[in-house]
Amino acid sequence: MSKVTADSAVGKAFLVALTRRDYQALGACFAAEGTLRGIVPPGLREADGRDAIVERFRLWTNDIEEYAIADSEAAPFADMLRLRWVVQGVDPEIGLNAYEQTAYAEVADGVIARMRLACSGHRPL
Repeated sequence: MSKVTADSAVGKAFLVALTRRDYQALGACFAAEGTLRGIVPPGLREADGRDAIVERFRLWTNDIEEYAIADSEAAPFADMLRLRWVVQGVDPEIGLNAYEQTAYAEVADGVIARMRLACSGHRPL
């Protein structure tokens, strides 16, 4: 693996894929052996490998009605990439809501090798 960088190109591609719920394109943003560690209500979620990471994002986003990314950004932070996005949509149980996720990604060879993520949880709007 090459030197870890704060390559914002892959971050922007990740956010576009997430906005479109294009899980194939989202997967292309991660290394085959990438890792995801997320603190989300109700606790720790981990995924090892590209397919498991894509499945985790699919579980978080696929069933949201009127799905939209209301805000997002990708910016370097030291030798990492900081990603932030706000998902807005309708949940059948809680109605219109939003959640924010912030992630720190280690990029190697142009793809995300490791991502650490924190989530606000669903907040009513």
